[in-house]
Amino acid sequence: MIVKYFAKAFVLALILLSSSAWAQSKDHIQLMAVSKAASNQSSLSIAEIVETDNSEWQLQTEGANLLSLTPGVNWFKVQVTNGLNRAALAQFLLDTNFEVIDVALYSHSPILTPLPLTLLANHQYSGKVQLTPNTRATLYLKVNTEISAVMEMHLLTPDAFIEQQRQLYYTHGFVVGGIVFVGIVFALLFLAIRDTTLGYLSAYFIARAGLLSVLLGGHLLFLFPEQSALRGADLPILAVASSIFYILFTARLFNLAKVFPNSKRVVKAIVLSLVAYALISAFLPVHINVTVSATILTSVLVGLVLLGYYLYIKRQRLAVLFFTIMLAQLLFTVVIVLGYYIDIPAFSQRDTLHITSFSLNTLLIVFLICRLYFYQMRDKQQAQKEALANAIATKQAQEKLIQLQDENQEELEQRVQERTLELHIALSELEELNRELAEKNTTDDLTGLFNRRYYDQKIVAEYRRSKRNLTPLSLVVADLDFFKQVNDNYGHLAGDQCLSWLAQHIKQSLKRSADIGCRYGGEEFCLILPDTDAAGAFALAEELRAAVEGFDFVYQEQHLSLTISCGVATYQQQDGVEPEHIFCAADKALYQAKRNGRNQVQVQEISCDLSIQENSND
Repeated sequence: MIVKYFAKAFVLALILLSSSAWAQSKDHIQLMAVSKAASNQSSLSIAEIVETDNSEWQLQTEGANLLSLTPGVNWFKVQVTNGLNRAALAQFLLDTNFEVIDVALYSHSPILTPLPLTLLANHQYSGKVQLTPNTRATLYLKVNTEISAVMEMHLLTPDAFIEQQRQLYYTHGFVVGGIVFVGIVFALLFLAIRDTTLGYLSAYFIARAGLLSVLLGGHLLFLFPEQSALRGADLPILAVASSIFYILFTARLFNLAKVFPNSKRVVKAIVLSLVAYALISAFLPVHINVTVSATILTSVLVGLVLLGYYLYIKRQRLAVLFFTIMLAQLLFTVVIVLGYYIDIPAFSQRDTLHITSFSLNTLLIVFLICRLYFYQMRDKQQAQKEALANAIATKQAQEKLIQLQDENQEELEQRVQERTLELHIALSELEELNRELAEKNTTDDLTGLFNRRYYDQKIVAEYRRSKRNLTPLSLVVADLDFFKQVNDNYGHLAGDQCLSWLAQHIKQSLKRSADIGCRYGGEEFCLILPDTDAAGAFALAEELRAAVEGFDFVYQEQHLSLTISCGVATYQQQDGVEPEHIFCAADKALYQAKRNGRNQVQVQEISCDLSIQENSND
C-alpha cells in the first residue's frame, strides 16, 4: 500500500518538474541564429574559423539556444542582435557537465576579441558581452567535450543574471547546508550516546552533502579553476564514500550479522572493492568515472531495495519503511541518470531532481531513525510495565511501598514546584543583574554614551556588515577645542560638565536608531554612521559643530564658549582597509582640523598607509 501511494506521488513530482523552467523576461537582446562548424573544421584556430566560408556552417534547427555537441572540439557561430538605441550589456551563460574539457568565447564585432569566461558553482560558464546600439554581433564559441551532449546557452540581462544566480545559490546553499546540519546533529548524537549506527549515518550525510554540492557545480574545479586535473576528481570519491557509509549503516541498523551469517564478509568485500576503485579513479577519464559512479550508486541502491524486500518477507521491523526509502531513492537516481541520455523535459531538470532526491532521502532517513528510537522506547516501556506487573503479583510489600510513594508524590511535587518557583525568581533577578552589568560595561558613566569597549565591538560589526552589503560606513571623530584650558581655568568638574553637554548634543544630532555615539576617551568622541556616505557624514558633523558653537554653556553663572573640531572618514569597500584604517583616516582629518584653526570639519580619504595622529588634546 505504501509503495502504491509513493508511485502516485513520484509521478506527480515528475509532472511538476516537467513544467518548471526559468522564467525569462522578453528583452531587445536576442539570439538570432546559431550555426555549427563542420566536423572537419574542428582543428582550426579561431583566426581560421572566422575566415571559414558560410557553406561550412550548419544552422541549428532544434532551437537557437541548444548546442548539439560531439566528442572533441566543437565550433559555433552565434548571431546576437541589440534592438535598443543604446549600448547594452548581456550575460552569456553555457550549461556544461563534468565531461566538458574546455570552453572559449570570442567576439567579432568587428574586431576579434576573446571574452573571459568564469566557471560558476552550478556547472555554468559565464561571460559578459558588450553590444553596440542597433547592431548585430557575431560570437564564436569553442567547446571541447569528451562525449556527445546537448547543452543550453542563454543571453540574459545583468539583472536577470543576478536574480537567477541568487536564487540558485540560495537554494543550493540551503539544501546542502541543511544536509550538513543533519550530519552534524547525528555526529553529536553519536558522541553523546556512542551508537555506531549514528556515526555511520553522520558520515553518510556529510558525504551526501559533498556529493550534492559536486553534482550542483560546487566541485574542486570551481574552487581551483586553474587546476584542470581536478575536473571530476571528487565525484567518484564522494560517490564511493556515501555508498560505503550507506552499506555500513544498513548493516548496523538491521544487525545483518544475525540475519545473514556471512554478511560481514560480503560487506567487507564490497567496501574493499569500492575503496580500490576510488584509488584508481584518479587515473581514469572523467566520462568513465561519471559512468562508473552512476553505476555504483544505482547498483548499491538496487541491492538495498532487494535487501529491504527480503527483510520485509522475514518480518523485520522497519523493513517496509526502509524498502520504501530505498525504492524512492533508486527511482530518482534512475531518472537522473536517464536524463543524461533521454531528452525528456522532466528528466532534464537535473538540479531540481538532485535537490528533491537528496532532500527527500534525508528527511526519510531521519524519519526512519525516529521510528527506530520510537520502537526502542516503546519496547523499553513495555518491558518496564511487564516487570512492574510481575513485581506487584509476587511481592505484597512492594504494593505497600508503591502506595506510600503515591501518598508522598503530591507532597514531593508541591515541594518541587515551590523550589522551581524560587529558582525562577532567582534566575530572573540574576538576569536583571546581568543586564545591568552588561549595560554598565558598555556605557560611559559621565556622558551616558557608549564607551570605548562598545565602540571596539560595534565598529568591527558595522564594518563587516558594510563590506557584506556593499553599503558606505562613515565615522566621525569629534574633539573639544582647548579642553585643557577649560580644566585649567574652571576646574575638572567644569570639564566633566562640558563633556556631558557635548554628549547631549551628540545624542540630539543622531536621528536614526542605527547611528551610534561613543566616548572614545578623554574629550574625544566617535560617531558610527552606517549606510551614510561622506556627504551625509559631513553634514551631520557640521550640524553638530554649529550646534555646539551656537549654544550658550553656563557653568556656575559663568558663560563658556565651546567649540569642537571633527574629522570624517567614509569606508566604501576599499581594498585592504580594516576598521583601524577607518579610525586612522578620521583621526587624521581631526588632526588637520586642529591644525587649520579648530572649530571646523575636515574629511580624509581612507588609506592603508595611515596611522593614528599624536595630536594634542587641546
